[in-house]
Amino acid sequence: MKFNESDLFVSYDVASLFTNVPLDETINIIADKAFTDDWFNKQHGLNITISDLTELLQLATKDQLFQYNGNLYEQIDAVGMGSPLGPIMANAFLCHIEEQLNLPDFYTRYVDNTLTIMPSEVAATYFLNKLNNFHPSLHFTMEIASNNKLPFLGMLLEKNGA
Repeated sequence: MKFNESDLFVSYDVASLFTNVPLDETINIIADKAFTDDWFNKQHGLNITISDLTELLQLATKDQLFQYNGNLYEQIDAVGMGSPLGPIMANAFLCHIEEQLNLPDFYTRYVDNTLTIMPSEVAATYFLNKLNNFHPSLHFTMEIASNNKLPFLGMLLEKNGA
């Protein structure tokens, strides 16, 4: 990739993504997307309604019980850790958020870790504030490259030759 000399690698991470996914909102997002042009039924050869899919997602994700330190708890919102639908729901929720934002020219995300290229620290901080003020369930942290190096997903990214 070509960079301007002043460009910075910046990563944004969602704090505790799975436990902050709003279930009702995300179920509605998934159902609306699935039934745009009846995609879900056409793609899978089904004949169900949007309310059927919504009910199935609610049954699979809401009012889940879990045990901690010998006590039984009910999770009232958010995706349960270890739920097979967790990654799908978290991704659908973040994709919906991203569709509404004006994203930087270079923006890529893996689950809850985002890599961007920003023109300055001021721009990076402005985007962080924008992310953190966009939805009450989400809180993002930011890390800016130091000496043109940024740890990201177990790798060390380095900007060379700018």
